[in-house]
Amino acid sequence: MAMFMAAYLKKYILEKEFLKNMLIVVGATTFVGVVWEFSEYIANQTLIDPLYRWFKIKAYFMGDLEDTVSDLTLDILGASSFWIIHLLRSRDEKIQKY
Repeated sequence: MAMFMAAYLKKYILEKEFLKNMLIVVGATTFVGVVWEFSEYIANQTLIDPLYRWFKIKAYFMGDLEDTVSDLTLDILGASSFWIIHLLRSRDEKIQKY
């Protein structure tokens, strides 16, 4: 998701503004993670009974608070890791050009 956000938000990414760019990409990626957690909650509230009643399938879409916090933490760590690796690779490519 961070790679997609970096490509999608490319026109908003400023040259030589590491912290601002990282906050843009990590923030956008985290926003997608939060929206995903809300969709899990809504699915958990609305789909469990119909799935069991119609198809006899017991489904659970959402874990506990620990699961939600770990998901969001990993979203932030993954996006941050992507941005740092992206920065290092782009810096190496600029050095090799000269």
